[in-house]
Amino acid sequence: MTFSHVIFDLDGTLLNTLEDLVLAGNHMCELHGWPTFTPDEYRYKIGNGQLKLVERLIPAEFAGDGRVFEQALAEYRAYYAEHKRDHTAPYDGILPLLDQLRDAGVTLAVLSNKDHAATEPLVREYFGERFALAQGRIDAFPPKPEPPITLHVLKELGADPSTTLYVGDSNVDVACGHNAGMRSCGVAWGFRGRAELEAAGADYVIEAPHKLLDIVLG
Repeated sequence: MTFSHVIFDLDGTLLNTLEDLVLAGNHMCELHGWPTFTPDEYRYKIGNGQLKLVERLIPAEFAGDGRVFEQALAEYRAYYAEHKRDHTAPYDGILPLLDQLRDAGVTLAVLSNKDHAATEPLVREYFGERFALAQGRIDAFPPKPEPPITLHVLKELGADPSTTLYVGDSNVDVACGHNAGMRSCGVAWGFRGRAELEAAGADYVIEAPHKLLDIVLG
């Protein structure tokens, strides 16, 4: 076995959440009469957490206006909390992959920039008890790819970075793994695609979930 632990990103890696994120963001924009965005535009706005997403959706003339930001964030969170399951589902092949890794004795975890209040319920609902830990963004740590929250997860798991793989779909995820001393695997089926992952220096890039078995199990 090459890796004893695998930590996954959530959005764009395990779950296809794009449509629900688009609907929540555009709903917030429509409440204010602001421009809305296409799903392809959202692919490059998502990845740094809900606070950064909302910041990217707010028109430039309101940049730095704390009152506008807090109102928009509250509206986004309220809508997403109510509708985060409307269209979301695991990518094809993810559930068999997770079961095969667990059967082989690999410890699995999730580390997402999605707020923890949304991350933990989604992981539990769609994946049951497959993950030893599900960690979303919390105020105690800066969001990934800054290393503190990743190091916290590694400590909670009792995992050695040299035998832990971080798996995600964006340049943020590649940096997240590398910043904490792990190798990173990019998933080309996610929101960003192979070119970004390779440019970011991913140690591996895979096109389908089952390809991860060869990397992890050696």
